[in-house]
Amino acid sequence: MENEYIVYQSRLRIVGKLLLGVFMILLFLFAFFVGVLEQQWLPLVISIIGFIFFGYFEIYIIKQLFVGRKLVVLTVEGFYDFSSVISPKNQLIPWSQVAKIEKIDFAEQEFVSVYLKNSEEILSELPTMSKKLIATNVKMGFGEISINLNSAKKCTVNKLIAKMNRYKALSTLHKDIDRSDN
Repeated sequence: MENEYIVYQSRLRIVGKLLLGVFMILLFLFAFFVGVLEQQWLPLVISIIGFIFFGYFEIYIIKQLFVGRKLVVLTVEGFYDFSSVISPKNQLIPWSQVAKIEKIDFAEQEFVSVYLKNSEEILSELPTMSKKLIATNVKMGFGEISINLNSAKKCTVNKLIAKMNRYKALSTLHKDIDRSDN
C-alpha cells in the first residue's frame, strides 16, 4: 500500500463552477443596468452585492483551476480534510481518534461522515464559526467531519471509505508492531 492516498478536485467540475459564476455575474450585471435605467435603488444594491460576491467567487475558482486542490489526504498516521469551508485543513486527524466512518446522505448529496472519539481536543484550533457549524452537524446526527466529494476526481464516497478503513487498520497494525518491538 502506498504511504499516501490523495483525492484531488476535478478540473472539469471547477470549470462548471466557473461557468455558473460567469452566468451569475452577467445576471447581476443585467440587474444593475435595469436599476440604473429605471432609477430604482433595490436592484442596484442587490446587483452590486451579488456582483461583488460572485466576483470574489470567480477569483477563488480561477485560482483553484490553475493551482489544483487536494480534497483529502490519507496517511498511515491519519488524514487531512480540505473538502469544505469548515474542514480542519492542515490539521492531521489521527486514526486513533476516529471512532467511526460512514456514508451519509443529506440534501441529495453523499458525504463521508467521520465520528471522532475526542472531538473537542482535535478541533480546538478551528475558528469559532467552524466549530458552530460542526456542532450543528453533530446535532443532526452526523460526524464531526463531513467530507464532500462532489467535486472529486476519480473517487467516490464508497471508495474513500474503503481506503480510510484500510489506512486506519494499517495504522493499528503499525502500532501493534511498534509495541511488540519494545
